[in-house]
Amino acid sequence: RGIHGSQIPAQSEMRDDSLPPENAVDFAELLRVVLKLLRVLEPSSGHLADSAKQAVSIALNFPTLHPDPIKDIWFPPNDRWINVDCIVELFKATIDHIFSKASLASSLSASETTQTDSTRNSALLCASEAYQNELTPLTLVLVRLMTEHQDARLRVFHQVYPPNVEIDYTLLPEDRPGLASQVVRLMRVPQGGMLQGAMGDFLLTVLGHDIKQFIMAVGYGNAAGYMLARGIEMPKDALDYAKGMVSENDQMVDPVTGRNLNQTDTDKELAAMTDEEKEREAERLFVLFERLNKTGIIKTTNPVRAAAESGRFKELPDSSSKDGGEESD
Repeated sequence: RGIHGSQIPAQSEMRDDSLPPENAVDFAELLRVVLKLLRVLEPSSGHLADSAKQAVSIALNFPTLHPDPIKDIWFPPNDRWINVDCIVELFKATIDHIFSKASLASSLSASETTQTDSTRNSALLCASEAYQNELTPLTLVLVRLMTEHQDARLRVFHQVYPPNVEIDYTLLPEDRPGLASQVVRLMRVPQGGMLQGAMGDFLLTVLGHDIKQFIMAVGYGNAAGYMLARGIEMPKDALDYAKGMVSENDQMVDPVTGRNLNQTDTDKELAAMTDEEKEREAERLFVLFERLNKTGIIKTTNPVRAAAESGRFKELPDSSSKDGGEESD
């Protein structure tokens, strides 16, 4: 029920002996300097300083589990979370700057009332490309730390999904307030490159590589697209699980979108649509389901085809067509 840290399965630790123990002390000093740079160098205009970018790249090549002198630098006994929290803050600040820049660009290109999803996605893509080379390595460092340290993953989990903040299931996962929503939006950016995949990796790792929790967090549609790109097999019972998802307020959750099912809202939307708009939407859904079936993302009966074959669709009269052209069935 909902997304909770207690539902995250523990990950088995992976022993990493890539750094020879006899060199551990020497390399530990390098890691100490690298992590200190990340803590003291302030970003400029949302961008990491050049030396901080290099520090992130160096840190990414260090093991986090063994040997002990290296592990103690990552997790100082007297202040265990100082480095993890620092990297999370840099991660969050960089994402905030991406969205601030995208919002400004979108508002300059169109007024608030005329902005479309295409306009906003285009602005977000341009903004994310400017930060991709620094946000992606930061994300990979966090993914490694979370993968190899269960307590670090739970620490990050509670910053992405604060325990005292109830998730608003009346909104799509990408439209909710907070860091998780921003990450989902970056996952969805068309042609987002390596950053798009890294955002999916981040959320999947935060959720303990639990595919069912991942689907509930981002919606089946978003999850399927990411998993297809990553070559991750969708569990056979994933859609059945998603269909039974219930939010904290005991509302059924739409498995595709990740928000509450509200038939009243659906009825209002349908009532506001013209016959031509309903016809176009039916055609769009028909094509979408045919493509999903062909790619193997889902294997199910096309509901639009089934409705047409059962006689639930009726032909529109000539007067309903704008150009008096061919009728649709």
